[in-house]
This record gives sequence, structure tokens and C-alpha cells, in this order.
Amino acid sequence: MNFAWNDYSSEYVEKIEVFLDKEAIKYTSCEDGFNDFYTYWYNELGESNFWCKVILIENEPIAVIALAKASDNVFTIQEFIVSPNHRGKGYGSAILKEILMCSNDIIGQDIYIAEAVIYPDNIASQKAFPKAGFVYTGAHPDGDAWYYKYEKMSV
Repeated sequence: MNFAWNDYSSEYVEKIEVFLDKEAIKYTSCEDGFNDFYTYWYNELGESNFWCKVILIENEPIAVIALAKASDNVFTIQEFIVSPNHRGKGYGSAILKEILMCSNDIIGQDIYIAEAVIYPDNIASQKAFPKAGFVYTGAHPDGDAWYYKYEKMSV
């Protein structure tokens, strides 16, 4: 699949907020809405270390992803939300694969190492991330979060 990738902007606020159903809120840090999450991290990290992309099919947003880059060039998938109407159809892993393989075209940076934190009961993410090349690396000591890592293979 080839998706259209647009920068998150005020144009998408209302459409993305609809993605935050009960399930999405349970597995994200967007209790106060996605736009509040975005505004906080954009102000905290700036445009050189934070990207937020809306993924579209036929001009319709189907997902949103936020990434941050640390000083060691490791990227963190901060949030990744697929619209309720598109969940369970393979879009999650396809979107992750595309951003990992085409990151320079999408965000202007090559992603060689990426990390994600997934809740233990978030089954959809536990399926999508490994399909995209992420590997489970361990759990937080209190068991409330699992860590996943992606490393681009050398050619």
C-alpha cells in the first residue's frame, strides 16, 4: 500500500479527535485529546525532533502517527492511532512498514532504529508492530508496559 502522508495541522483536528474512542484513549496518552498531545510535544521538541503525520487514503484520514527523535538518533513512536473504521484490516502494520522503509521521503530523516512502548493488553499493536519488523525487548519492572525495538537491516 502506498499512502498519502500529510503534516498534522488544524485542518485535521476534528477528524483525528474522532479516532479517540474508548479503546484509543485506553492505549494512548491522549486523554485530553490528540491536539493537546500534539501541541505539548511540538512545543517541547520542536520541528527538528518531532513529526506528526496524518495518513490518508483517497484524501480521507485513516491514521495519525507521532514520532520523536532523541539525541542518539533513536526514534520513538510516541502515538499511533488508526481510525476505528480501519482497525483490524492490516493498515497498522502497513503504515508502520511504509514509514520505516520510506522515512526519508516522509519525514526527511532515515530511521535506522525505532522504539515503541505498548500496553500488555493492546493486542492490535502487539500484532502490528512485529509484522512491521519490531521485536519485543522486555517489560517495564511493574509490568504495565512492554518495549519493542526496530533496527533496519544493513544491505
